[in-house]
Amino acid sequence: MSRAQAENVIKNIIREIVQECAVRGQSVSDALVAFMVKAVVLDPRNGFNVDRTLTKQDVQKLEELCLDKLMEKCSPSLDTIKMQVYFDMNYTSRRK
Repeated sequence: MSRAQAENVIKNIIREIVQECAVRGQSVSDALVAFMVKAVVLDPRNGFNVDRTLTKQDVQKLEELCLDKLMEKCSPSLDTIKMQVYFDMNYTSRRK
C-alpha cells in the first residue's frame, strides 16, 4: 500500500469515528480522533502491528476501541488527551 493510500485509509477511519460520535451525541474534532487512533494503534495491549496493512476486522476493532474511549463519561485520561490536543493545536503554532 502506498503512502497516499495509507493516508486515505486513516482519513476515512477518522471521518467514520467523528460521524459515529456525532450519532451518539458527542461532538469531537478530527484532531482529537486522530490522536486517539494513533494512541490506540501504538498501545501494544490492542495487538495492532504497525508494519502490516490493516484488515477490515482490524479497522472495525480500531474504530470500536476509539469510540469506546471517546464516549467515556468522567474520564480523567480522556480529559488529559483533550488538553494535550488543545495545547498542540493552539500553542505550537505560536512558536512558528
